[in-house]
Amino acid sequence: KGARAGGESSGKKRAASGEPLHTLPCEFSGITMLELVEEMKKDALEQESLVAIISELVSETVQRNDARNRVSKLSLFEGDVAPIPAMSYVTRIRKYGGCSECCFVVGLIYLERLKKCEPSVCLTSKNFQRLLLVSVMVASKFLDDFYYSNKHWAEIGGLETAEINYLELEFLFRIAFSCTVQRSEYMQMAGQLRQYMMSPSAAAAEVSKLAIHGKDSPAEESPKAKKAPSGE
Repeated sequence: KGARAGGESSGKKRAASGEPLHTLPCEFSGITMLELVEEMKKDALEQESLVAIISELVSETVQRNDARNRVSKLSLFEGDVAPIPAMSYVTRIRKYGGCSECCFVVGLIYLERLKKCEPSVCLTSKNFQRLLLVSVMVASKFLDDFYYSNKHWAEIGGLETAEINYLELEFLFRIAFSCTVQRSEYMQMAGQLRQYMMSPSAAAAEVSKLAIHGKDSPAEESPKAKKAPSGE
């Protein structure tokens, strides 16, 4: 009985901290099966809204990096300018990839990890076709119970199967096969994305930390930015 009481206290603390109820086991003040189904549906809807945010963010990022003539040194993922806008490409992956919405968020986290290995990596019109596709595909394979073959993913991205096979291995080796994502890490990324959607200008400092945005250099600053006080 004492253990049960302790479990209830622990469960209440975790719930009060904002942790999703469906992550609590029943023996630790978790919820019933019916409540679990409802909570999971609610959580799924929240993740679905993130895909739309990612779509806008990726589109804005590609335009931003292209305008500043940024080039990634990871040449294996470079190609011709994508024949489809970034926003439409995210929609295409979502429609035909058959993956859960959280895979898009995890895909961004993987790109962050890739950035640590190759600091020059940033999404541009010449590489998002491959980088985004492979990151989401890897996330789908790691997270989802059912996922499509590499041949299917290659068709989604307009690539050859042999190429996506090679890019997948290159991507995994580059991130040292680090595919596990902690809940706290996921929630942090989700929070940044929601903040971007609610107030792009106010969230600029946080969003600019994302690897896909690249990093401003003094040469890229506008004349007005150079005159601004360093504290701004």
